[in-house]
Amino acid sequence: MCSDLSFCGEVVAEYTQKNSTESHMTDRAIWLEALVSANGAAHALLGLDARLLVVNQAFAAAFGCLPEEVEGKGLADLDVPAAIVAQVEAQVRRAVLTGAPVSAFGLLPRGEMVLSPVRDADGAITAVAAIADTNAAALAAARAEAERAKAETERVRQEAETGRTAIGRFLSAASHDLRQPFQAMHLFHHLLMGRLTDPGARDLGEKLEMSIEAAEGLLRALLDVSKLEAGLVRMQEQTFPIDETLGRLLNEFAPEADAKALRFNVRPADAEVSTDPVLLEQLLRPILSNALRFTESGGVLLAARRRGAALRIEVWDTGLGIAPADQSAIFDDFRQLGNPNRDRRHGLGLGLAIVRRLATLLGLTVSLRSVPGKGSVFAVDVPLAAASAAERPVESSSAA
Repeated sequence: MCSDLSFCGEVVAEYTQKNSTESHMTDRAIWLEALVSANGAAHALLGLDARLLVVNQAFAAAFGCLPEEVEGKGLADLDVPAAIVAQVEAQVRRAVLTGAPVSAFGLLPRGEMVLSPVRDADGAITAVAAIADTNAAALAAARAEAERAKAETERVRQEAETGRTAIGRFLSAASHDLRQPFQAMHLFHHLLMGRLTDPGARDLGEKLEMSIEAAEGLLRALLDVSKLEAGLVRMQEQTFPIDETLGRLLNEFAPEADAKALRFNVRPADAEVSTDPVLLEQLLRPILSNALRFTESGGVLLAARRRGAALRIEVWDTGLGIAPADQSAIFDDFRQLGNPNRDRRHGLGLGLAIVRRLATLLGLTVSLRSVPGKGSVFAVDVPLAAASAAERPVESSSAA
């Protein structure tokens, strides 16, 4: 900015010299005028009455004019609002009185202008140089663009959210009708199997049942995600014994473990927790399902233990394990490991995505430790009920 001020100062000196001696403008003044005119920032030379004596192209363009159409006019002649005219005139007087640069706002569409007094050879202030603060103008432009981009992003997000919510509400409302065909298929399949005696036909019937169950599972997952996305699921916090939840999960998944000859053990905690029991069970179910699905030998352990003011529920398995690079991605929608052919009998990859959404809804944290080839441990920390938290000493965190 100092260089801009010196340009204007020298131009003013040449102009005042011209006006006082009525001589031709020197070659130096011509060059200085060319430099100021070529400068991208707006420059103007104001008289002590704030009249525009000299302006460059950038300044005139801000008013949709050529320099010669602006020079010699007052700001009011350019349809500048009266309040801004008064402010600029006051700042010109201030610059003259103090002999120091001051700022003026609103004269140009963006940014501010610095008004700097210009002195003649005798040191008398003869004019005021108005120079656009290019840094402020650039900053204002950047802010305006950032605000515009932010507003556009928010608009797109709102439209997407509205569309997603509408779809979610529709699917939730239609969930009963969507499930009815599967209930009918289960009934017809049961009646059909009662009439089949040929071993080959019964084998086909069993495969048909597996396909029906797989399709029903996919629909259930999609409906669950839709309800969560639409905000239709509400947390209903209760205090309840965690061992009841663990017992139900043991009964549900024990047959699957037996079918694969896997050990499936539960370690109870004899404690009460405070959260939504139904949603917590829905959160743990996909974790257990994956643990059994991807474990071919060894077993799965569902355990609970006190950890500070929380009860940590863990699912251990001796399965494939998860590479470090995949450990955060597995919670994304439609993310599947160990299913390169996208076999839909293994689901859509929404199980852990549902876990992530439910954890957010419940305000819980889900963590993962895994070693490829050795197994994984998923952990969920659930708040202990006040009575259980005070019942016995908490377990040291070093025991983890």
